[in-house]
Amino acid sequence: MPLHPRGLVRLLRSRLARFPITVLTGARQTGKTTLVRDLLPRAERIPSVYFSLDDPDERLRLAADPVQRLDHGDRLVILDEVQKQPGLLDAVKLLADRKKGHRFLLLGSSQIRLLRQVRETLAGRAALLELWPLALVERIHGEEVPLTGLDRIWQEGESGLRRLEKHAPSAEAGRVWRGLEEEHLRWGGYPGIEPLSADDRRAWLRDFRRTYLERDLVDLGRVADLDQFALAQVLLAARTAQRLSYSEIARELGVAVNTVKRYVRFLEISYQAVLLRPLLPTTAARLVKSPKVYWTDPGLARLMTDRAELDNGALFETMVLDELLRWMSWQGDPPHLHFYRTHAGREVDFILHSSQTLLAIEAKAGRRAHPVDARPLAEVLQAIHPPGLGRTARRVGLVVNRGREVQPVAPHVWAVPDWRLFGPVD
Repeated sequence: MPLHPRGLVRLLRSRLARFPITVLTGARQTGKTTLVRDLLPRAERIPSVYFSLDDPDERLRLAADPVQRLDHGDRLVILDEVQKQPGLLDAVKLLADRKKGHRFLLLGSSQIRLLRQVRETLAGRAALLELWPLALVERIHGEEVPLTGLDRIWQEGESGLRRLEKHAPSAEAGRVWRGLEEEHLRWGGYPGIEPLSADDRRAWLRDFRRTYLERDLVDLGRVADLDQFALAQVLLAARTAQRLSYSEIARELGVAVNTVKRYVRFLEISYQAVLLRPLLPTTAARLVKSPKVYWTDPGLARLMTDRAELDNGALFETMVLDELLRWMSWQGDPPHLHFYRTHAGREVDFILHSSQTLLAIEAKAGRRAHPVDARPLAEVLQAIHPPGLGRTARRVGLVVNRGREVQPVAPHVWAVPDWRLFGPVD
């Protein structure tokens, strides 16, 4: 089966060159093993040795003499599911400190256990990266992920948008990418579903969820009632792209608010859900205000909530957020991401900002954007000044939709189809 390129490869190569230890985490089935065993060797062109700690015999062999068995000189040592044998981290630390040139790549799908062990044992020595399910632009087959419309807008602002408007893809390319966009919105980005039929994809997603409930929760912590947790999953998936009310979920489940908070934390650290904080002047203020909750894969969210239609606003907004997360994960200096609520009660879905660029983004599941969609964006572009934003920074508003044309809809606000924003540019 042809391999998908991954945008993270370039950043991973950079981190491996600069740090003796690199840690790569992500949900199950996102392609971590494929990335390091197939894609990375093509790009890195250095010898490596791979250990899978899913194998109990491998764990026994390594436990017998970890320092000796992990000492492979200049070869990159890859430890998959390393959280299953935390004692190895002491040997990794010893070798990384003792001999210059030793490099280790640690993989794990249990973020809570792995990152806690990394903080305790490898603080200051390790670079941390995350691998998400496939982004839309990664659905191609090729050697490298191409430049996307978002890359161009981020780097050039409205000049990049004018270039996108002028240089539209061919009719055939547009048809292909609109088809990929529909498939991506319908089924999500887990690589394992791609070769499957529609019925088998549903079965794969159901099995993925069952494996998560029966296996991953053992790593995350003790959950007394799996059925109750599974119901909480469904209730939260049904609220994707909405403000999160812990008390409301607690009432529906008949449990304490702290129990719901614990469930949400489990979903966060296992990459099933993400909380988006509001843009406020201080970190403390952001943590106090209610976040929005998003599922990290639109296919899973659609399956759990039985939403068949593709023009559902919440699912489309979820897909846009997921694409932004994937793009951010392979940026060397990732921007900040928040949502914004105006004093008048209007809400802007996403504020993506760095010192040089501010993008205010609204996700609209329709096939075209209207001037009314641009009003909150125009207000926000004038009103806000996030911490660290330069005085001469680019300020652009985007109404992301499912249409075909890149076009201006208000001063400094543009309508951009999602497949043009997250797909490749010429």
